[in-house]
Amino acid sequence: MPHITLECSANVKMDFQSFFKDLSAELVATGDAARLGIKCRVVKNEEYYIIDGDQDYKMVNLLYRLREGRTQETLSTFANIGMNVMEKYLQKDISEKKIILSTEIKELKKGLDLTKNSVR
Repeated sequence: MPHITLECSANVKMDFQSFFKDLSAELVATGDAARLGIKCRVVKNEEYYIIDGDQDYKMVNLLYRLREGRTQETLSTFANIGMNVMEKYLQKDISEKKIILSTEIKELKKGLDLTKNSVR
């Protein structure tokens, strides 16, 4: 853990591999995320409607799915790290006032989030 999903409108352009590399490094540096447990993916939505339908608008939502048990402070740190890394990679869209960024954290119940990791 964590499972990380970057959901975005299809018009978002950035180096997703570098984004996930930087995000993962910052999460691991907190001591509250194990590198071997981090799994990242992008979900691009071809169909979207933002504000008034202007096709130049963009949206990005960073979703963390984590096993329960981390402190509120740790969860807040993860959310802030995510927002900061998104802001770094999407600065041009932010300055053009074309994008909405959000973070979300979902905690998974122990015993109901089964994992089999053969990478280790």
